[in-house]
Amino acid sequence: MYKADLIDLKENRIMEKILYAAMCAILFLCCSSSDESEANSQSPFTLPDKAIVLAEQASKSVVILDASTYRTVWSWNPEKAGVPSNCQTWFHNPSEVKPVFNNQYILMTASGGAVALIRIADSKLMYYAYVGENPHSAEILPDGNLVAVSSTDGKLRTFMTDTIKGTGKWFASYELPSAHNVVWDLQRELLYTTEGIKLCTYKYNFNRKEPRLQDRSVIFELPSTESCGHDLFPVYDKTDVLWITTNENVWQYDIKNNKAELIYPLYAVKSVCNSADGVLMLYPTTEWWSDGLINEKGKKLFSIYGAKIYKGRWVMNNTFSYPKEHQPKFE
Repeated sequence: MYKADLIDLKENRIMEKILYAAMCAILFLCCSSSDESEANSQSPFTLPDKAIVLAEQASKSVVILDASTYRTVWSWNPEKAGVPSNCQTWFHNPSEVKPVFNNQYILMTASGGAVALIRIADSKLMYYAYVGENPHSAEILPDGNLVAVSSTDGKLRTFMTDTIKGTGKWFASYELPSAHNVVWDLQRELLYTTEGIKLCTYKYNFNRKEPRLQDRSVIFELPSTESCGHDLFPVYDKTDVLWITTNENVWQYDIKNNKAELIYPLYAVKSVCNSADGVLMLYPTTEWWSDGLINEKGKKLFSIYGAKIYKGRWVMNNTFSYPKEHQPKFE
């Protein structure tokens, strides 16, 4: 072998080593970048300063929007959450979305039968159960237990929240024709709900392991021109007033003075709430849903292509129903 050939062979081996080292470096950087991306994707979600949560039925999802841009910043659905396949139909057509526990969780129901509590930070499904036929709303009781209503079978049911098992069954059941809503009153320690156009209250026994409702009372009845009480929700920054929607109008009920005032002559509003930033309402434009929410002037605030929104709420603390510092007691 000639000297020149030996020199070429050495140079080739040196180049091979350089190329091998370069490939290793590239692979290391790629893996590190992938690991970093995975870590970032698993970092806890932080709410924007102003947010809106939606019950979005087209994608069977709970969706959070940044209220300053109306862009989706968070979403949850049962398939991604790993809900067992035999229970996923329970989550069809989300029908309620309430921010609870200082806006760290969402309490939801779905027309397929579910009530569920979801932690926003990591999208963890903390608890879920089957309510009945066509659930419309739910509420957190003071000890962390749940109460939920289903309209087709007319049931009001209590649940002992068990986040260890992660699921459970209703404990006590009560007949409630046209059951659509439920709201806890922290100050008066009463549970409000409507039966048709009648506003009713129940007391709670405060028994964590055996949650029962008792002492039902009918406290008010809307005019006979109304039908089907639908949404019931506290009026922002007031301790004595509730929103009530019917098939015909949007009302405010004054608890202290036991009277109702017609606020908006809007038909079949599915949800209403307000904050310092204004009123949000779901006014159906196609059957029972719409692709956006309206404000108090009837102006459409946003439109999401292909969406079937059933309810929308401001993500904010609800001091009518819960204490200012409100954290789960069941964990």
